[in-house]
Amino acid sequence: TQSSGSSGINAEYGEVGNAVREYLCLRAYLDTHQAYNDWCSHSANRPSTPTNFDKEGGSNVTFSEQVAEEEKKKLHELSLQRWEQQLIVQTQLTRDKMLNVLLFIDGGWMKDEVDTGDRDRAEQLESLRRVCIPATTFLLVNVLTESGQDAGVVELADYLASEQYQLYTLFTKEELRRFLAKVYESSIRCGCDPLGFNEQQQ
Repeated sequence: TQSSGSSGINAEYGEVGNAVREYLCLRAYLDTHQAYNDWCSHSANRPSTPTNFDKEGGSNVTFSEQVAEEEKKKLHELSLQRWEQQLIVQTQLTRDKMLNVLLFIDGGWMKDEVDTGDRDRAEQLESLRRVCIPATTFLLVNVLTESGQDAGVVELADYLASEQYQLYTLFTKEELRRFLAKVYESSIRCGCDPLGFNEQQQ
């Protein structure tokens, strides 16, 4: 009949739409880990301080050696500045990629576009969400903390508590406890109270 044919087409359309969305979600998740790996690699490659960088030149140091030492210092400072600038860029890129997963559009990461009634699939996707969303959150906390962006960690607590995203439902009690402890530590460092209000403005 026409109605059964129509429902079959709709079901097929839903499965295709869900498959496309699943691909986009997985792509976003892989992009997140690539960005995190790049951030780790850059963070670990901070320019090392040249030998004798902080030592005073002795009486036996020649003028040419002193000039060479000053040039070495200048090159190190320039290299350090470039590294710090690139770290800021890489941190922002990593943050954006991770938030793209945490705040994935139209319902959330690994949430089907259309409910096809497949309970097994729904349970599998929910299990993925319960593993990957907390893991991504803690990676982002690490990135922001190590980069000195404690205010970003406090802001992240707002996303977790939001009823729009309901990310907090994907965390175990222990994971929430760990996360809130990180937020508290960051709030102290950035001059905010545990609720995220700037203490200097109170």
